[in-house]
Amino acid sequence: MGIYKSGRPKKYCPGTETGNRPPAEPGEYRIRDMNGNVTYVGETNNLRRRTNEHMNSGKISNNYTVEYKVADGRSTSRTRREHEQEKIQQLCPSQNRSVGGEGRPAKR
Repeated sequence: MGIYKSGRPKKYCPGTETGNRPPAEPGEYRIRDMNGNVTYVGETNNLRRRTNEHMNSGKISNNYTVEYKVADGRSTSRTRREHEQEKIQQLCPSQNRSVGGEGRPAKR
């Protein structure tokens, strides 16, 4: 039983403001470049805030797309972090500096 519903993630392009803007809810996100390559994978307790942080830092430009999935109510920071680590190992995104979590302790 996964913490995310099966199916494709929702997409949002900050440069053109097209697609579904991420909600202020916990979940997983991926940043794709204009060639469709995943450049970053992350998890957060607030998808909207985290997307805005990436836009302000320059990690996301007009040519990038954010794909995200909202976590279900059974997820915890720990289970989302574990899922993030699996996706980083599977996708090998170029912008991730570690295998997930940047060493932050997961909340229960």
